[in-house]
Amino acid sequence: MKIAYQGIPGSYSESCAKKMYPDCETISCKTFDECFEKSSENSEIKAIIPESNKTTGNIGVEYLIFKYRLNIYEEHFFPIKHNLLGVKGSKINEIKNVYSHAQALSQSSNFIRKYNLNENVRADTAGSAKYISEDKDKTKSAIASLLSAEIYNLEVLQKTFKMMKIM
Repeated sequence: MKIAYQGIPGSYSESCAKKMYPDCETISCKTFDECFEKSSENSEIKAIIPESNKTTGNIGVEYLIFKYRLNIYEEHFFPIKHNLLGVKGSKINEIKNVYSHAQALSQSSNFIRKYNLNENVRADTAGSAKYISEDKDKTKSAIASLLSAEIYNLEVLQKTFKMMKIM
């Protein structure tokens, strides 16, 4: 099975795809539109798209379902487990800056305040993990998935928990 998802490797949508369908081939897409387009053009490609977030509500992709005349085949409730990731050897008390998507930062605000971290909004969680991996600064961290930690060779410094509905 092939599954298109929005984001780069390590995104929560890819994490969901790999958990639900361990043998699937995942296809990274820049936009939700691109996911729907690939599924519309090739019946062998399914799309996995976040539909709503328990904290912030509906994500607003319904118009794409109608635009591309696609059907919803399954709905999954996938637990989003935010993790504070840092470069190998970094310590949580050395972290000054945290990078992530605005929603992940918002969902982790109590943790961020507890450790007095400076928030830096980026386009997505997995992209933040990739940035931290490339930057190699032990004072910087990302809030992202365990899959991101694995892909970008980062250390998990702390875990938190949030829920997002993915269809």
